[in-house]
Amino acid sequence: MIDIKPIRPKLHLEVLSVDELAAIRSATLHVLEHVGVNFPSERALRIFAEHGAQVDVEGQIVRLPPDLVTEAMSHAPRSYVLSGRAEGTDLLLDGTNSYFGTDGTGTLTVDFETGERRYSCKDDVARMAQVADHLSSIAFYWPMVSAQDYGLLAPLHEIDASFNNTAKHVQTVTVMGERMARYAIRMTEVLAGDRDSMRAMPPLSSLVCTNAPLAQDEHGIEGAMTFAEAGIPVGFMSMPTMGSTAPATAGGALTVGNAELVSAMVLMQLVAPGAPVFYSLCASVLDPRTGGYIVGIPEKYLCNTAGVQLAHDWGVPTLAGAFAMDCPEPNTWQLGRDSVYTALMVAQAGADLAEGLGMIKASTLLVPEQIIFDDEIYHTHRVLAEGVDVGADSLAVDVIADVGPRGHFLAQKHTRRRVREIWIPELTHPRPPRAGEPLGDVRKRARARLDRILAEHEPEPLDEAVQAELRAILDAAEREMGT
Repeated sequence: MIDIKPIRPKLHLEVLSVDELAAIRSATLHVLEHVGVNFPSERALRIFAEHGAQVDVEGQIVRLPPDLVTEAMSHAPRSYVLSGRAEGTDLLLDGTNSYFGTDGTGTLTVDFETGERRYSCKDDVARMAQVADHLSSIAFYWPMVSAQDYGLLAPLHEIDASFNNTAKHVQTVTVMGERMARYAIRMTEVLAGDRDSMRAMPPLSSLVCTNAPLAQDEHGIEGAMTFAEAGIPVGFMSMPTMGSTAPATAGGALTVGNAELVSAMVLMQLVAPGAPVFYSLCASVLDPRTGGYIVGIPEKYLCNTAGVQLAHDWGVPTLAGAFAMDCPEPNTWQLGRDSVYTALMVAQAGADLAEGLGMIKASTLLVPEQIIFDDEIYHTHRVLAEGVDVGADSLAVDVIADVGPRGHFLAQKHTRRRVREIWIPELTHPRPPRAGEPLGDVRKRARARLDRILAEHEPEPLDEAVQAELRAILDAAEREMGT
C-alpha cells in the first residue's frame, strides 16, 4: 500500500478578513462585468453568448453579468476525489487535508549520471515519477520536466511516463487543445478501465494557465472544455506579476487573477454543469531594477495564501503554489529560507492541493536531489501544522506517575512505543556512520537517498495489456499529429 502523509492542519491562518474577501469579490465582479476577459475561442464565445454574456466577437472580449457568474459557480462542486490506481492513493478534496505534489514542467535537468545541465527528456519524467511514487510527502505527480525528445507529442509521453512509473494521481500541465486532450482522455480511460470509472474516480486531472492580464489561452481553454465534458477535473492557474501583468499591489494582483480564474470556471460550468474544477493563484513581483521575475518575496507568500481563501470563498477546491523558488542553486541558505514560507502558510490556510516540490530556478531546472530536500521541509511543516496532541496517551499521566521524581523514562514501554512515532529529519540528523565511514555533506546524503529509491523502489506495474494500449494511442497520435 502506498504511503501518503498529507498535512492535517490544526493551526489555521487567514490573511484576508471577511470584509477583505468581500471587497475582492466585489472588485472582481466589477471587472468581469465592465472590463471583461479575452477568450480567443469561437466555441467559448458562442457558449457565453448563448447564456446571456455580453460578447464582443471581433475583440474576443466577454463581459459577464454578476448574476451569470454566481449562478454558474453555484454548480461547481466543493468536494470530489482525485484518484490513483492503487490502494491509498485517493485524494478527497474537502478541506480536511492538504495534499502536496511535485513541481513541473521544467525544460532543463542536471543529468543523473554526469551532473551536466541538459535539456530534459521522457526518461527524466519517468525517473522522477518513480521517486515521487516512493515519497510520502508526494500525494500527486506533475511531470517535473518536459519530454522534449518527443516534440509536439511531449505532453502525451509525459502522461505515459507518469502512468507507468507511479500509482499516484497524475496532473498534466501541458496538454493543450481539443485533439491533444482527446488522446489524453483516451489514455486515462484505458488506465481507469472505462469512461464511467474514469468519471467516478479520475486518475488524471488537468491544470491550465491563464494569460495575465485578463486573458485565456486559446488551446488551453479549448482543451479544458474537452476535459470538463469528459469528467476530468480541470483547474486554472493565474500567475499575475505585480508591476507588469498586474497592478503593483497585492490587492490589484488578486483582483486580476481572481477575474481570470472565475471567468474560466464559469465557462466550464456552462459547458458541463457540475464539472469538477479547482482554483490556483500564484503571484510574483517585477524587479523594477532589472525587469526580472521575483518569487521569493513576501508579497508572493501573502497572495498565494490569500488565493486559498478566495477559492473557498467561491466554493471550489484550490491548488496552492509552494516551494519552487527562484534560487538558481540547491542546498543554499536562500532556497531554504524561501521554501519555508508558502509551504507552511498555504497548508495552514487549508489548501486542498499544493504543488512545488523538487524544482529550482523559478520551476525551470530539475536538480534530482532537490526533491529530497523539499521532502524534509514538507514533513517539518506537516508536524508543525498538526500542532500538539493532548490526548490521554500523549499526556501520559500514568507513565509520569510510574517514573516519579528523579526517575527516567527510557525503560518505559510507552517511551519505546511512542519514540518511534517521532519524525526525525534524516538529512540534518542522519544515523551515525559505521566506524571508518565518512558521513558526507548534506547534498551527497540527499543524492544517496535518491539513488537508493531509484535502485530499490518498484512502482506497481501496469498490466501489459494496458501498456500496449497506451503505446497504441501514442502511435495513433503520432500518425494524426506528427512529431
